[in-house]
Amino acid sequence: MRSRLLTEEFFLRLVEAPDFEQMHSLLEQTAYRREINEVVLMNPDRPDYDLALNVNLVASLKKIRESTGGEPRRLVDRLLSRYDVQNIKTVLRGRKGNVTVVDIMNTILPIGTINITAFEDMAKQADVRDAIDVMASLGIKYARPLTNAIKDYFKKDEDLFVLELALDKYYYQDVMEDLRGRDRNAGLVRSLFVSEIDMRNLSTLMRIQGIGLDQYQILSLWIPGGTLSEDQFLGLGSLGDVMAVVDKYPEREYRQALETAVGDYADLGAVAFERELERRMTKQAVAMSNVDVLGIGVIIGYIWAKNNEVINLRIVLRGKLMDQPQAVIKKDLYFVGPTIGEAA
Repeated sequence: MRSRLLTEEFFLRLVEAPDFEQMHSLLEQTAYRREINEVVLMNPDRPDYDLALNVNLVASLKKIRESTGGEPRRLVDRLLSRYDVQNIKTVLRGRKGNVTVVDIMNTILPIGTINITAFEDMAKQADVRDAIDVMASLGIKYARPLTNAIKDYFKKDEDLFVLELALDKYYYQDVMEDLRGRDRNAGLVRSLFVSEIDMRNLSTLMRIQGIGLDQYQILSLWIPGGTLSEDQFLGLGSLGDVMAVVDKYPEREYRQALETAVGDYADLGAVAFERELERRMTKQAVAMSNVDVLGIGVIIGYIWAKNNEVINLRIVLRGKLMDQPQAVIKKDLYFVGPTIGEAA
């Protein structure tokens, strides 16, 4: 499967394709050809490339899950559980915004352990509360933190951030407790989640600078489980200046990523830091393929390499649809480590 990942050279050829016919011809040489052809047949004038990429990603990651058993299967389920959380947020946002059931389901990635039928049942509900009630009736454990937070959600003018933060805190606590005290493979998965929590906390720190939150409000945003302690989070959150956070962040590797993002901060705001942190995590995850060729690191590396490939394809396809200059599209692409995989 890894041998079929697209190379950097292929992406550059795709960006430089003079028209959509040439671009489509290139995509037909890849593992995405069936999904791309299907969406073009469904709507030749406005093919839904996002849907094609989603279908391919789901099939690829499901193949990994279905080919494992025992402890490896349990760890893969933990790795893919992030998609359950992402899907729940998608449904809640859709119900909040009165999005159609069809549109919600087109963005669902049924890769985790929650059945797609459950998401459809949630999406059909009248509002956010009803969707959470359906989760609870189906015995989905993530309903618990949402049910506990629903009162605060209504108190704070139905701000979905309240529910999403409660969900994230429960999710990471559940994962970290489950992975505690196990073997080396579980340790690798755990280290990945530590990095993800760090990324979330850092993104939050960048977004709250200068908006005048008190200590209680700052601490309520901290997600436990990462390398940043509660006191450190509070201290950084109280600085009031983004550049001060960059200068004072205790972990050198994270500080380097933040320093890299500083150049784009004026144009992109906090998104510049989030993008650089996501790239750092992708690099870390893909590098795990080299830790043990018979361990979970190989699966971790592929999942993140595949996800990064899909992100790059979205950037190219959307950029071409919007007639963006090639230089702009190329700047937004991110490639991890040495070139791997084949163009076809």
